[in-house]
Amino acid sequence: MKIATTFGSSQCSPDTPLYREGVELGRLLAQRGYRVKCGGYGGAMEAVSKGMAQEGGTCIGIGLKDFEARRPPNPYLTEKIVADNLYHRLQLLIEGSQLFIAQGGSIGTLNEIFMVTAMKYGGLKPDIRIILLGDSYLRSTCFNEDFKKIVEFYGTISELKNHL
Repeated sequence: MKIATTFGSSQCSPDTPLYREGVELGRLLAQRGYRVKCGGYGGAMEAVSKGMAQEGGTCIGIGLKDFEARRPPNPYLTEKIVADNLYHRLQLLIEGSQLFIAQGGSIGTLNEIFMVTAMKYGGLKPDIRIILLGDSYLRSTCFNEDFKKIVEFYGTISELKNHL
């Protein structure tokens, strides 16, 4: 079974390009036969879940006990698991996934990207694919050459379609 984990902003609303990109990403992953795990809340996580639901795919939200009362529910999830702490949540998001795709986000998204990249770089998960999606990642100058060797960059969903 192919499993992908997606990371992205919890703050984007349905009228933003990032949200629309997330819906398209969810649809693409479902069409390619992936089950998806995401953070389980709103924003890009909801968008990917919505795209998965539109294509009849499975999307599992991995929430956090401390966030449950503060974050709106994601109505498009197939299943939701609530982790007791941030470390366990990240472990559940990573465990069993072969593909990791990050859309634009903030500190949480960066934490998730760097964790999976460190695991690949350190040889703990050498066969995973890590994809950063969006022009902001393409334009960034903060990634060193070692990072660029193990992470794939795509500016748009159209570019990604040819490589997924």
